[in-house]
Amino acid sequence: MGKVILLAHQKGGVGKSNTATNLAVAIAKEQFNGETDRILLVDADPQATLYRWSQRREDNQNVNSFPCIRLDGNITSQIKIEAGKYGYVIIDAAGRDSREMRSAMLASDLMLIPTKASLADLELLEHMSETVETARDYNPDLTVSVFINMAPTNSQTEKTIAKQLLKEFPEFRLLNTVLSERKAHRDAFSEALGVHEWKDTKAKAEMSCLLKEICNEI
Repeated sequence: MGKVILLAHQKGGVGKSNTATNLAVAIAKEQFNGETDRILLVDADPQATLYRWSQRREDNQNVNSFPCIRLDGNITSQIKIEAGKYGYVIIDAAGRDSREMRSAMLASDLMLIPTKASLADLELLEHMSETVETARDYNPDLTVSVFINMAPTNSQTEKTIAKQLLKEFPEFRLLNTVLSERKAHRDAFSEALGVHEWKDTKAKAEMSCLLKEICNEI
């Protein structure tokens, strides 16, 4: 069975889709010699950001495209089926307490929660913690990890405050990796690429660190 990674958060705009694409590219580059056919992308968000990225990538003859499907409603059974076909299944769920998110949690090995280092974003984790407790009644092996995303590159204060606040939620494991707000993420995404395929070595290094921590979690 492949490993299932769910990108989810109660709030939109925290970088779930961007993280999903960059994780897929990083896994392909670092584990499969650039081959992409063992990594399935699942878009479970009505906005279809991940799916559209995948479609744009298919038009680029210089890179390998990823298999990508769209799912909605109760997706637990379908995710389990797909996990039997691929090495990794990466799911981008809607940025709210959606049926897709809740059902995906029941079939995932890891739920990865990106959060900005602001109080408004961090406070929403209290609701997520209740959702996690419910999901673990049916999927006790679910690992839930939080990482700080889109952080200012020139300030350590927000990062420090966020790490302190996240200690209040024992349901979550706070990852050490912090992904900074870098132009490379926007530029690469617009070209249907990952930062591993871009020219910003700092962005690539941060994503490599995140991938390493994720692999240790699952």
